[in-house]
Amino acid sequence: MKQRKPNKERGERSSTTPLVAPHVAQALEKTQIAKYHTKGGHGFSAEDANNFADRIRGKQAEVAGITNELNGADRIVDGLRVQSKYFQTASETVAAAFDSATGAYRYSGQVLEVPKDQYEACLELMRDRIAKGRVSGFSDPADAEKIVQKGTITYKQARNIARTGNIDSIVFDAKTQAVTSSYVFAISFGVTFAQNCWRGESPREATQAAFTSAMAAGSTTLITGVVSAQILRTKAAAVGVVTIRSGVKAVSGSTVGREAIHRIAAGSLGKAVYGAAAVNHVSKLLRSNAVTATIATVATTTPDFYRAAFDRSISWRQFSKNLSINVAGVAGGTAGWVGGAAAGAAAGSVVPGIGTAAGAVIGGIAGALAGGIGGSSAAKAVADKVVEDDSTDLLGILREEIESLAFDYMLTEDEVGQIADQMRKTVTPKWLRKMFKEGRSSKGNEAKRSFVQREFEPLFETILEKRPRIELPSPDILANEVLKLVDTIDIQNVEQGGANNVAPRRA
Repeated sequence: MKQRKPNKERGERSSTTPLVAPHVAQALEKTQIAKYHTKGGHGFSAEDANNFADRIRGKQAEVAGITNELNGADRIVDGLRVQSKYFQTASETVAAAFDSATGAYRYSGQVLEVPKDQYEACLELMRDRIAKGRVSGFSDPADAEKIVQKGTITYKQARNIARTGNIDSIVFDAKTQAVTSSYVFAISFGVTFAQNCWRGESPREATQAAFTSAMAAGSTTLITGVVSAQILRTKAAAVGVVTIRSGVKAVSGSTVGREAIHRIAAGSLGKAVYGAAAVNHVSKLLRSNAVTATIATVATTTPDFYRAAFDRSISWRQFSKNLSINVAGVAGGTAGWVGGAAAGAAAGSVVPGIGTAAGAVIGGIAGALAGGIGGSSAAKAVADKVVEDDSTDLLGILREEIESLAFDYMLTEDEVGQIADQMRKTVTPKWLRKMFKEGRSSKGNEAKRSFVQREFEPLFETILEKRPRIELPSPDILANEVLKLVDTIDIQNVEQGGANNVAPRRA
């Protein structure tokens, strides 16, 4: 039977967890969430919400207004240039699209996207403007429908999405982060499936482990994304950007530092960015990574905190050790993503068929996995020298009790194999925590040993019941075999020249 080294945390901690924080930060920085707290921030949230809705419908949509080009489009959807206007009333919304001095429509060649609840009123107002000759290229009031486009959210929803701590903003974050978490889910499933196949597991076992790992990584991403997005809406987060920007500016003062910042910005945005734009983006990216890394660490550590504080199924010593490993893994993954995305973007820009954006994604994923796994492995190696896992003690007790039971029941080699197969199915991290919890009583290790016996002795009894019934030989057969044995001994004595050369007896 092929033996595999047991993985104590198999199915508990995904090896792709380091992807969570940088992946969420990257997704958030592709939105305008940093501007939500400003005056008129609901306009930016409206652009992001409408853009997300278009992308979900399968359209090619991107926010273009980040460049702040004068009278430039806010969004581009399937090649159509879109100008978003969200004001408290329909008259204010439409008026914002016209020059206050000349009265002419400011956005030639662009459609006007308005709040969902103001659409009909905005149409009527646009018809009136067309009739007055205020819209170049249009003379028929009926053409208002070609210019005015209904947004996917209302004015009130746009205001709520820009704020923290309300249903609309939480629902919006949950929707957007569900997409982000689906990417992490897919990557986690593929990586974990491959790892378990390499360990020698069957495709079925590898699939089960991969699904469990992917669910853990996906749910952690969703939680991290929603909480981080709520925090990044606050003014405190904006202060963080100002603080970080001063450090980034200092780094950009050198040639090497400036080149590094340009590459990081290009890796994040998927296109070349230079100067102040690169500094601003990297500052926000680092701020977002700091927030998401903190939230991801809390999310991954919360189950262990519950087990130590309330369920009492792990020790505080184990909790501290797991926390240090999680922190190292998340930090390594974040650093790996930033460095990998920058390197990938640089490589993708010169390798035919890849491109800057694709190179950044590939480099970011590879960097996060390498940095995260390397960081957590190094932290675990150090922690192992200082703190022993609860599972090490528990598995030692388990082994001793199974060996004792095997001796008591006089198991054969094949029967021991049956016990080993059942142990692999039974002894999971959850089962070990249950065993640890049993030992919290005053009896300590004695209680743990009793737990193992209660769990496994029925299996030994089942094996015992399956053994074929043994009947002793009859007295005649036994006497005949004894005489044969005596004859054999006498013959051996004769051959060896013994003193008593007795002729063999015959029955």
